[in-house]
Amino acid sequence: MAGGPHADVPVDAVFTSEPYGAELARRFGAANVRLDVARETFAVSATAVRSDPVGRWDALEPPVRAWFARRVVVLGAESTGTTTLSRDLAEALRERGGPHALTRWVPEYGRELTVAKLAVARALAARRGLPEPTVFDLDWSDADFESVASRQSAEEERAARAGGPVLVCDTDALATTVWQERYVGRTTEAVHVLSDAMPPRALYLLTDHEGVPFHDDGLRDGEAVRPWMTERFRKVLARRGVPWQEVRGDRSTRLRLALEAVDRLLEEGWRLAAPLG
Repeated sequence: MAGGPHADVPVDAVFTSEPYGAELARRFGAANVRLDVARETFAVSATAVRSDPVGRWDALEPPVRAWFARRVVVLGAESTGTTTLSRDLAEALRERGGPHALTRWVPEYGRELTVAKLAVARALAARRGLPEPTVFDLDWSDADFESVASRQSAEEERAARAGGPVLVCDTDALATTVWQERYVGRTTEAVHVLSDAMPPRALYLLTDHEGVPFHDDGLRDGEAVRPWMTERFRKVLARRGVPWQEVRGDRSTRLRLALEAVDRLLEEGWRLAAPLG
């Protein structure tokens, strides 16, 4: 098998309809095979896709869609409107139609895990004739947060492959590092590794706690630590060096700010290299 310094796996042949296929094949140390140069079988052009990925979204295979998808992550302390904003944003994008009708929303797996842990604890207490436990009685381990970060990233990638040009996520593995710090007092290397392995984030939206009443739905216990968590998220995002924006105001104002930020991302387009000469 042929190979080369530019591929992690051996490459035997490069199949394209483009003139630059010869140079790409040379770099891979592979055979150059040109097919359907006139585009009579498949009316698709990589050059056209690069010039307008959104307009050619239907021509992209799932792994390519996942690469192009602008990943927008909403995070924040408990009961600060992160889920509401992320769902509103995804729905507003879907209403635009076209490729945006495919917009996916990735829910927070940590909440799902909390529900499951609480159900197990209550079932065990009932069998033993003990008082029904609350969320305050749950024990959290490092393994729990490693599971959350891993599962969250896997669900995100699955959604990105099937979704539209923007992927909206209710938290991610970076946020998990803060939640782990909050509950167990530290962040483990395993969770940091999962966070560092995430695809690039196009934008983080941080929901501020100021002016947002705390709603206790039976799964929350952090009203007193909301200011600390908001500040912690600010520091983590600033240190990460990623695009982020803090959102405040009522529900409609937050959605407007989020949509404006997403539109700026889409207007910027994708910074793609020119075809190989």
